[in-house]
Amino acid sequence: MQSTPSTSRASARALVAVLGVALAASMPVVAKQSDRQQPTNITSTSFDGTQQQANSTQPGKVIWTGNVVLTQGTLKITGSKATGFLDSDNQIIRVIVDGSPATVQQLDDQDLLMRGHASNIDYKPDDPANSSDGIAILTGKAHVDKQTDTADKSKLNQSDGDKITYNTTNSTMTGESNGPEPVHMVFQPKNPPPGAAPATPATPPAAKPPQPKKP
Repeated sequence: MQSTPSTSRASARALVAVLGVALAASMPVVAKQSDRQQPTNITSTSFDGTQQQANSTQPGKVIWTGNVVLTQGTLKITGSKATGFLDSDNQIIRVIVDGSPATVQQLDDQDLLMRGHASNIDYKPDDPANSSDGIAILTGKAHVDKQTDTADKSKLNQSDGDKITYNTTNSTMTGESNGPEPVHMVFQPKNPPPGAAPATPATPPAAKPPQPKKP
């Protein structure tokens, strides 16, 4: 499979970044803010890890294998294997989750659900490169869908691409395609205002009466 030129990839990234902003603007809600004050819990079949050593710049490392589930409030990430990195206070600073697929989901402050899946999810609870917001990077056949209507939760905006970056703090997204397949996004139409009359089809013009023939 031949990759597209870098200019095409840049265009795809720019386009999705713009669409991500438009998506966020059309849904003025943020991810569940109470999630950031909740502890991070991880369960698995087994784990193996080491703490960061004194006077070392190397972070501590934990590997979880088998039915891995990470939760923090309403945020939930699952996979078959996860590699976590710890700071000097033994706090999780990054978790890389692999699966077939790895999955992520989270509610926003209106209890609308975001769900995503990909081959790999790289989660940073407080990313310094993104104003210390929580960031989840989905890579490999990435897909994200987001409920848009509290009255009809079957309505979903959807995004597909090689890579999607989801901000777990404010629900914004950017994405990119690194190959010939384009990034694909689906936006649901707005509901008509309550009590609005259905659109009336246009009335075709009346047929002209036949003209008498000239003698």
